Amino acid sequence: MSIVAKQITIDDIFGNEKFNIDFYQREYKWEKEDVLKLLEDIFYKFENEYKEDIDITVESINSYSWYYLSAYMTNNFAGKIYIVDGQQRFTTITLILISLYHLARLYNLEERCEWIKNKIYGTGIEGKSYWMGDYKRNKAFEDLFIDNKKSSMNRQEDDLSINNIYQNYVYVNEYLTDKLCSKHKFEAFLLFFLKRIILVNIEIEDSKDVSMVFEVINDRGKRLKPYEVFKGQLLGQLDKNEINSYYNIWYKNIAELQKIDEKEVDNFFRYYFRAKFVDTRSDSKNFDGDYNKTVFSNKWASKLNLKNNPTEVKRFLKEDFNFYCNLYYNLITKLSNDVKSHVFFNSINNQDRQYMLIMSAIEKDDDNLAEKIEVVSKMFDRYFTLLQLLGCYDSNNFNDSITKLNTNIRNKSISDIEKIFNDQLISDINSIKNINISNPFQWSLFKEANNSLGVTFLRCFFARIDNFIAENAQLEQFDKYYNLIRNTGSVNGYHIEHILADNDENKKIFDNNEELFYTQRNYLGALLLLKGKDNQSSGKETYENKLKTYSHETLWAQTLTENFYHCNPGIKDLMNKYNLNLHPINYFDQQAIEIRQRLLFELVKIIWK
Repeated sequence: MSIVAKQITIDDIFGNEKFNIDFYQREYKWEKEDVLKLLEDIFYKFENEYKEDIDITVESINSYSWYYLSAYMTNNFAGKIYIVDGQQRFTTITLILISLYHLARLYNLEERCEWIKNKIYGTGIEGKSYWMGDYKRNKAFEDLFIDNKKSSMNRQEDDLSINNIYQNYVYVNEYLTDKLCSKHKFEAFLLFFLKRIILVNIEIEDSKDVSMVFEVINDRGKRLKPYEVFKGQLLGQLDKNEINSYYNIWYKNIAELQKIDEKEVDNFFRYYFRAKFVDTRSDSKNFDGDYNKTVFSNKWASKLNLKNNPTEVKRFLKEDFNFYCNLYYNLITKLSNDVKSHVFFNSINNQDRQYMLIMSAIEKDDDNLAEKIEVVSKMFDRYFTLLQLLGCYDSNNFNDSITKLNTNIRNKSISDIEKIFNDQLISDINSIKNINISNPFQWSLFKEANNSLGVTFLRCFFARIDNFIAENAQLEQFDKYYNLIRNTGSVNGYHIEHILADNDENKKIFDNNEELFYTQRNYLGALLLLKGKDNQSSGKETYENKLKTYSHETLWAQTLTENFYHCNPGIKDLMNKYNLNLHPINYFDQQAIEIRQRLLFELVKIIWK
């Protein structure tokens, strides 16, 4: 490997060559803190030297101490200069130059304007080109150069880099406008910025060495995300002339996930590799953390076939990556927000491993794509919910079972998937409870289901009950499904309501047996979902007074009241269709709790049949 290093100023860097952003580079991800730290460091050095009575000449500014802005790395290929490391600083320097250009105009310094302009862009046979305008950035720089801060105020773009360019320009412009409050100080800073800030250009002469250098930089400097390093490890195997088309496949898919949340990119890769290749729980842990290292490790390289294999890398990007990344995007966006999809039910219940299981079951370009998504998400919802309600959920056992399901449903048919899930459910119940059953719906297991299942799960559960009643009785649900589960707070939030208030009067119903009272008071049949303000106001009320509140609350709460049955004829159709023992309850005691508990059991058998 050959490396050539040379000292250089910003004045020398910008003005002659367009910088291409190498595919190894991450998006422009600097935020306010990074930008302001750079500016503050530069101004700390400048203001220690600056004197208001100095003549502004190159010679006088050259007497100022220099400021070192670290090294940047480049690689020259086919007549183009690529930035291997340093584009975060170079992009921010461009924003500083654009702001300085507008300040020069403000101070009517025409010659300075021309000088700065040449540091921002050049004009050639192809027209205007910004020195740092690679990857769609020309438009953003043009906006800022022409309109100054007008284009950047409250600007939101889908592209992460472009959005950060607009946002960071606001911080740069505000900072410089405040600091450079006189023409004299502005000119002194301009010369200092262009002539006394020193960088070191490290040129990597052989393109084949770029990948190795990039990984070392990442290990020793500000760490990149695993997916950013993984990109370099994949694309670095390809011929430089082929990279653009494959980079575009990468960028198109990754950018969509970044719009949602950058962490979803690494989430995707971890779910994908586990879905398609992992068979044991210990192997699954290999893809925690820096999974990019796992992919190319001795243990996994032969199985994944992406190490030193440009042909397979190209196939992977065009086919598997393109298909499954698009699938994952649709799962976490469209289907996770579709209240009629079981993907939504699992998502709102914080069960994100459904995505791994769905990818496991689905083959590339699967003819049964939609059907498999629905059956896997539905069976997973059933599996998780019944384990909870039947007192059979154990986190360690659950994690082991998820790994087994992942392996067993991989690329299987819909009928096989249903059987595999059901068999795993039965196996887990029998193992946890040390019994031998073939039907999961056992009253003996459900009868003591209570509020120990966790707030999120309980809110999801009662929201499902409400949703079922609304759909089958042709009623409007009291509130949106999402709101019932996620709304919090004392006014609009929903809370688990104990029908029996904690008072001496209710304890008498249980012959003052406090252990029995507190046990049965917490059964699901003695609970419901209530809006915050109503929950607070009814907390210590008698049951008779609580019924007045319940009459205008969630549907499950309304089923306790007389008026609900008079006002809603569809409820009779629901009762007849499913033979449900729904009726008003005017006095709430142990018998009422068992009636409601058994009623919930019947509803569970219908909803999660």
